[in-house]
Amino acid sequence: MITRLTSLFALMFLCNLAYSQLAITEISYNPPESGTDSLEYIEVANTTNSPINVKDYKFTKGITYTFPDTIIGAGKHFLLVKNARSFKAVYNITAADWSPTEPLSTTNTLSNPGEIVELQDNNLKVLVSFKYEAIAPWPTKTEGTDGNGKSIELCMLTSDPSLGGNWKASVKDLLFMHNGKEVFGTPGAPNSITVCIIVPDTIVEVSSFKFTPKDLVIKVGETVRWKNIGGSHNVNGKVETFPSNPESFFSGPAAAGWEYDYTFTKPGLYNYQCDPHSSQMKGTVTVLDPNPPVNYPTRTILSVSSVNTNGIVDSLGKNCAITGVVYGVNLRPAGLQFTLIDNNNNGIGIFNGNTNFSYTVTEGDNVTVQGVVAQFNGFTQVTAANVVKNSGSNSLVTPKNVTTYAENDESSLVAIGFVKFKDPSQWVSAGSGFNVTMVDAQQKEFVVRIDNDIDAFLLPIPNPSQTYAVTGLLGQFDSSEPYTEGYQLLPRFIVDFSPAGSTSNEDLMINLMPNPVSDILEIRSIKQIDKVKIIDINGRIIQTLGQVSSIDMSNMINGAYIIQLTAGDKIVNRRVWKM
Repeated sequence: MITRLTSLFALMFLCNLAYSQLAITEISYNPPESGTDSLEYIEVANTTNSPINVKDYKFTKGITYTFPDTIIGAGKHFLLVKNARSFKAVYNITAADWSPTEPLSTTNTLSNPGEIVELQDNNLKVLVSFKYEAIAPWPTKTEGTDGNGKSIELCMLTSDPSLGGNWKASVKDLLFMHNGKEVFGTPGAPNSITVCIIVPDTIVEVSSFKFTPKDLVIKVGETVRWKNIGGSHNVNGKVETFPSNPESFFSGPAAAGWEYDYTFTKPGLYNYQCDPHSSQMKGTVTVLDPNPPVNYPTRTILSVSSVNTNGIVDSLGKNCAITGVVYGVNLRPAGLQFTLIDNNNNGIGIFNGNTNFSYTVTEGDNVTVQGVVAQFNGFTQVTAANVVKNSGSNSLVTPKNVTTYAENDESSLVAIGFVKFKDPSQWVSAGSGFNVTMVDAQQKEFVVRIDNDIDAFLLPIPNPSQTYAVTGLLGQFDSSEPYTEGYQLLPRFIVDFSPAGSTSNEDLMINLMPNPVSDILEIRSIKQIDKVKIIDINGRIIQTLGQVSSIDMSNMINGAYIIQLTAGDKIVNRRVWKM
């Protein structure tokens, strides 16, 4: 925020700054401490392109100090402090000490209400002389100065330092606190303030016992100027007076001729008044956020994924927040692309082209996604604006066995059974992925998409002579409306190709528990299990067991595994999580 009050009748003090080679560019006259004000400082800058020897130059007012044989380089700053040791301890900056013989005394200090500061050269010529103050038009306590942690900075090296409007509260956060105050300043370095003139966005005239206009509507970052053209008035928007105000603004009462600027940095409704005439002079400032928060209403996956007869999603362009379990891997390493499915196997795609919101896609995670419903080549998805992980290692749904691809199953976990590769040469492991065609006993074709981000992409084709049950997520790529074609099955891992003879869990009445598991995984089945294979997510068989009723997984790495169980001519794959 920036506050400025300029008196047209301000008392002018002698100032040769425009003609001087030195400028006083920063002052901390009331640092956030108590007692001796040991952290006070004054900064002097060389405004020329040549070094200056300041030997025997003197501060004769404000503080008493004579410069030793010292050269201030071209464009450089010289920092003078009340107590160099204390300043080093707090600011970690080395500076000259103007009170080396009395560092803990209360003498030779800067006056908090304000006083004249004067610098002379070695011929006793006055180079700079002005009176700083702690009231407007100088930066005030409300803006963070005068004990609240901020120094005051001259807006430009060539500005007249006797004009309070040319001094601003520092905006450089030094990233530490002292006595509970955040400390701002640029001691010994270029100032953080570089602009003197403020161009207001709105002007309010103050006169005849009214504010004109009385009520304003502006945006965050805009500046309002109150210009007094008659009478003795002030502007009081303090939180102490109006508790609902998002922050305070204030200028003290003064006669006609003043201007007061305030830049609003927080949205909300501000009330203010003229204290001497509070019954008549009141006003409001409504500050709008140019980027208001977006509302993402909670919706179910099913409610945002329905489509009309042309395959166009009904909720296209709508904001939503949906929750479900993550399936598959990230198909967009530069951002996010995965599938979210609820407990009833209703699914939807999740996509963001260039950011992952610090989320690592892990199958089994329960996440909430905020975003906008979109559609890409007939495929319904949510363009994510945020992803929040709620939990991990959640149970997955049982794949739905299908004999044809249908819109109602888009993004669901489905399985096609007893299919073979129609043309093994299609398994090419090239590009962003490839399609293979699989056929059932009636030669009905099913397109299966192998994305280059899944493990199967770099692995050899599964035994081409084998018949498979293939599990995956149903996708769609239809380039033109109506979006009623282009369906394809996307396996998540190589183990989604299960050899022929696989059957549903219900056929074998198998139950693996607990899942997730940390130590012993119990196998419960109405039929005898002849063989058990433990397969990791990369498709590697890490252990083969015979007739067992339990598996010791205590020494296995945490993560997802496929447990392949064989009972007679039946084979079933179950996914478990090791924790």
